[in-house]
Amino acid sequence: MQRCKNGMKLDDLRTLIAIAQHGSFRAAASALDIPPTTLSRRLQRLEDTLGSQLVIRDSRNVSLTPLGRNYFERCQPLLTQLETATAELHDSSHSEPRGALRISAPVGLLTYRLMPLFNQFLALYPEISLSLTHLSNQHHDYSPEQYDVVFRVGQQPDSSFAAANIGASQRVLVASPDYLTGHGSPIHPDEINEHSRLASVPEFEWALTNKMDSQETIWINSPVKMAIADLNSIKQATIEGLGIACLPNYVVADALATGQLSSMMDNWYSPPRPIYMLYQRLGYVPAHIQIFTDFMRDALDNGNQTIKAK
Repeated sequence: MQRCKNGMKLDDLRTLIAIAQHGSFRAAASALDIPPTTLSRRLQRLEDTLGSQLVIRDSRNVSLTPLGRNYFERCQPLLTQLETATAELHDSSHSEPRGALRISAPVGLLTYRLMPLFNQFLALYPEISLSLTHLSNQHHDYSPEQYDVVFRVGQQPDSSFAAANIGASQRVLVASPDYLTGHGSPIHPDEINEHSRLASVPEFEWALTNKMDSQETIWINSPVKMAIADLNSIKQATIEGLGIACLPNYVVADALATGQLSSMMDNWYSPPRPIYMLYQRLGYVPAHIQIFTDFMRDALDNGNQTIKAK
């Protein structure tokens, strides 16, 4: 563990910075990937070392004292500079890129689009490791302290990450042939309300646009028969004839090719949703992160074909 000359640990300083940036102990602990009890202990140790109260705690809010705010504002850029200098020295001392990448991605996108590219990347750069411990498409559960690179589908809120548009997710209405034989095949969006819908969380509502009139979009929001936060599970339930689903084309391509699923309503389409790769925006970007983001951009720009190391 890193220490300053007066015995202060840099992890304790990082704790104060995280609390200031996130506004709560729980969010700061999550960002640092430590238990809240550890975060409280580190903050107390920092306050004991400095002999001053830095944070005001009550049952609902956490705020910095004037001294704590001043200390945070002066120390945060210094710590950033120290970490940048350390990363630059580490990169320059190794001829081959190395390091650990913390990644967050949705399960479906990971399984059907990203994982083959991750495998290629690791084969090309054996000294780099990938950690995917959080699989989600939620837009509010990531921060630069938690992840180096985040993949998400759909429009993204403003954040401290840079956002690169790396593709699109086109959804397709599908059902099993047996389901359509038994229940009929809808030809207009309104008819879907009479069918069993299988929805992936949080996509409970489906938007369908008329190919002949782009101004006509109809929203399908009837109750769902099944909602699961896993695209592959919804796909399997659809294959088994439980209802109609609206799933990304890359998830159902194989089932459509083998006849396990059928598409419908060719005169209507679900507007494509952008796929983003989010990564650090400011300051020095470690070489292994830069190499990874460049690789993913090139791979997806070239239709997911094998990419050679640069």
